[in-house]
Amino acid sequence: MDDARRSELEGIALDIRKDVVRMAGVSKSSGLLPALTVVELLVYLYWEFMRIFPGQRNNPERDRLVLSSVSAAPALYACLSSLGFFDRDELWSYRRLGGMLQGYPDIRTPGIDAPGGTNGLGIALGLALQIRMAGLGGRVFCVMGEGEPCGDGLWESIDAAAVHAPGNIFMIMESAGEPGGEMEAEAPLLKRLASFGWKADVADGRDFASIERAFRSIKTPMREPAAIIALTGGSRRHPDAFESKAQDRPPSLDDVERALSELDTKAGKRGGAA
Repeated sequence: MDDARRSELEGIALDIRKDVVRMAGVSKSSGLLPALTVVELLVYLYWEFMRIFPGQRNNPERDRLVLSSVSAAPALYACLSSLGFFDRDELWSYRRLGGMLQGYPDIRTPGIDAPGGTNGLGIALGLALQIRMAGLGGRVFCVMGEGEPCGDGLWESIDAAAVHAPGNIFMIMESAGEPGGEMEAEAPLLKRLASFGWKADVADGRDFASIERAFRSIKTPMREPAAIIALTGGSRRHPDAFESKAQDRPPSLDDVERALSELDTKAGKRGGAA
């Protein structure tokens, strides 16, 4: 990935993150940190890796995404809006009674292919098998939040994916680890996935170059299911206004304005460093 493309993706991610902050302010929603940590992953998937057709939402050859981490739904909605699946004004009705964008993704929303929820990998596996039996070329991507590897039923789905060998399923697992030495800490999970017949790698989930390297390490066409452990912990790219205390209460208008200003400042510092 050249510097120009990386800078472009970082600009898209900044816009998505700011829309997530605005959605939190308008909807008076708390606990949106999961939506802020997953932004780079979703931007890379939708703008670089997945085959999508905003003007043909039911194209049978499209790739599908299952959001197991439903708390990250605002980031997914902001991405779909930016890509033209629906009007951006819909974002301001997030979690509003009668609005199109609810707390849990719904298949009636343009661009949403499956409902989310704990162990979304089971849903993703079902989609992957359906696509395979229909002889289609679409792939299925499942984005999972921190801690889900311990969830009930997940390893059963991981085993079933390997047994049925759908070469069209990707699992992206968020981890609270910090890039660097923490990448080595993921070795046991990588080995366990490999023991189940999965191709797996680890990436800095906040860095587009690292994300791209991990995806490229997984050869296509695939003969086994694939997983990427994305480290999204440490110094995340979200504003201080949405740290621990802001998790427990809806953000005020002052919080939103301060958060937007912080995001612009942090983006400017990164640009200057580059």
